Amino acid sequence: MTSVHKLLLAVLLGFLFTAVPGPAVIRFLKHMGFRQAERQEGPPSHLKKTGTPTMGGVLLLLGWLLAALLCVREGFSLVLPVLLVLVLCGLMGFLDDFIKISTGTSMGLLPYQKVLLQFVISLLAAFWLYRSESVGSIIRLPFSGRSWDMGVFYIPFALFVLMGTMNAVNLTDGLDGMAAGTSLLVELALTVLFALLVEEQGFAGWNEQSANYGGMAAFSAAGTGALLGFLLFNAYPARIFMGDTGSLALGGTIAMGALVSRSVLLLPLMGICFVLSVLSVIVQVSSYKLCKGKRVFKMAPLHHHFELMGVSEPKITALYMILTGVCCALSIYIFTK
Repeated sequence: MTSVHKLLLAVLLGFLFTAVPGPAVIRFLKHMGFRQAERQEGPPSHLKKTGTPTMGGVLLLLGWLLAALLCVREGFSLVLPVLLVLVLCGLMGFLDDFIKISTGTSMGLLPYQKVLLQFVISLLAAFWLYRSESVGSIIRLPFSGRSWDMGVFYIPFALFVLMGTMNAVNLTDGLDGMAAGTSLLVELALTVLFALLVEEQGFAGWNEQSANYGGMAAFSAAGTGALLGFLLFNAYPARIFMGDTGSLALGGTIAMGALVSRSVLLLPLMGICFVLSVLSVIVQVSSYKLCKGKRVFKMAPLHHHFELMGVSEPKITALYMILTGVCCALSIYIFTK
């Protein structure tokens, strides 16, 4: 069984391991010249962000990993693959950020290179999920109390979820504190879901599965704490940006958490703001190509549209977090029905 004390300890350690070294990491990144280069075609107000240290995802991921290694005492068969996705996606993002810094532009990996790396990582993760005795090809169906065995079709489904979530979180990382704030609430919701699964499996007599979910609950709690610590420096006005190092790792890990819990059908609701970012880009691009240059939004993703309408950056971030919090609470309610 997963005690509340263990989860709180994971949150606190995640926070401390990110918050305490934060100022030193910011100074180091500044010294190394790892600074943000804003897109000229982006919102004019973002040009003042040029020079802000980036690649702060390193701070976030290290705090998360340290807290997880200290707090996860069970369920390694589930936690280890999720942790590997966190690291691999972080390394992919690190490479993308490093190229941007080296060239002094906002262009990192070429689109096909990034898609290829995402595909390989996602395919390996999807294949492991499919073969895992603790996950398999089963997903829970909300409200019905039943499950659906997708069979071999689970592999392309999981592949789509992983790649889609990586890019969705990456697109949402456009305003100070937005990706970190919304991801924090999603990780908190996943912590609650895994804690509920511990109880559910324990009552059913599945002690090994209960232990696996207990490890994932501690892992997600460590991520919640690390994101809290990172927000100390990433909230408006940001002193550091997570870069693709953080956003791609967050996307991959959130997707893995949803898939491992078999509650992936709740992910679009928990990550409603990620979905809005992706949909707004799809609508904008489709409208531009099909309607001879006509745009639906002033700028995509959606948060930039609101920004150009005159809504302040902190207010947009707060509204996104409120919406995410409400939808995460609704997701947990649906999960318990």
